Amino acid sequence: MSGVARLIGNQGRGRGYAARLVRALVVRIESRGERPFLHAVASNTGAVALYERLGFVIRKPVTFRGFRTP
Repeated sequence: MSGVARLIGNQGRGRGYAARLVRALVVRIESRGERPFLHAVASNTGAVALYERLGFVIRKPVTFRGFRTP
């Protein structure tokens, strides 16, 4: 799962939309016999707190790097 915060946006914040969306996605992913996972930037404490409330746990910190072609 990726981009939940971008999809919901600031106007939807605090209304439960993200939680409902993530729960629905988890059900669909698990119904296929797959394990849901996601990533969040550590400084996005609101997203991290939401995902933890929904049962996700931090397994491993990851460093994301971006590169541009000249």
